[in-house]
Amino acid sequence: MNNCAHASQDSLVEAVKEYMLKVPGVEDVFILTDTDKDIVEQLEEAAKGNVLMGMGEGDNQGIAEVFKREHILCFTTNKEYVWPEPPNVIMMQGNEVIGFDFDERDVAKYQNNPEYVVMGNFVICKAKGGGKAGKPIVVLPPKPCDLGNIAAKDAVLGSPSTPSDEYIRKTYDYEISVEKGTFFLGFNDA
Repeated sequence: MNNCAHASQDSLVEAVKEYMLKVPGVEDVFILTDTDKDIVEQLEEAAKGNVLMGMGEGDNQGIAEVFKREHILCFTTNKEYVWPEPPNVIMMQGNEVIGFDFDERDVAKYQNNPEYVVMGNFVICKAKGGGKAGKPIVVLPPKPCDLGNIAAKDAVLGSPSTPSDEYIRKTYDYEISVEKGTFFLGFNDA
């Protein structure tokens, strides 16, 4: 790679970092080291198939997509951060969606409907969940990320598994609190 291309990539990453630091609720943004990338990939692989949130085996498709990108950042958030529009967690059985998280504004839509069981901001479809073959799979899907006018493409967010989140918090001395979290952002050069 020539120096011009490298400088361009560095400026692109810096532009994305600056942009993300202006997003309400984002506290810090950092580039993962190669060692961190390797460890997070190993943690995510180990977490695959483990029971997630007590509901079923995990399939973190969001992190898998992030790690397909040229550039990977991690950012830390507080309670002011607005999560991407739901669903951010999808429960599948076979090829059928049997549950998903929803926006708190939609609680009445599901809570008063006898076809659903509501647990916090997660809903399970009664008719779809019972008697199907196979274990439930809890999918954490990739979420698109708008980077404004920055010349990057294929920007995607992924929510880490608990082991990856704990690793990042410990490694970067980030406060452990239910009001704070971590996200991964991957993107490619334009």
